[in-house]
Amino acid sequence: MKSLIATFLLITIFSAAVTAQGFRQQSVGVRGRLLCGNEPTRNTTIKLWDKNTVGFDKQLASGRPNPDGTFQINGGTGGLFALDVHIKFYTDCGRSAWLPCQRKIDLKIPSNYVTRTSDVQQYFDIGSLNFNSLNLRMKILHALIN
Repeated sequence: MKSLIATFLLITIFSAAVTAQGFRQQSVGVRGRLLCGNEPTRNTTIKLWDKNTVGFDKQLASGRPNPDGTFQINGGTGGLFALDVHIKFYTDCGRSAWLPCQRKIDLKIPSNYVTRTSDVQQYFDIGSLNFNSLNLRMKILHALIN
């Protein structure tokens, strides 16, 4: 009887540890500098999202760049499955009579920058991102077509 109770306790403790490990906090951080031509971008919102295959996407964090265009944003959540993090920029850069709405730029963050800790271990540095660059426009167009 004692061995049965001991076995039950060990299984319960092991199950609790595995469950707690699976639902640990996950975190991610991104930093960089945003430009609109030769100037720091203005009227830009930055959001970190966890894209879910099933269900709704979850916003992890939101912010704005500093006056010099630099930003650092981090967020996280607890969960069993690995995060599929995207950073989205909503910007007025390039706005005109032909493009009256804000542009949305969506970039995927590599999974190796998502850690199973509550604090960011390594920031993904996107460097300087110029919203007026031709290459960025081509990437956005490619993303819209595909």
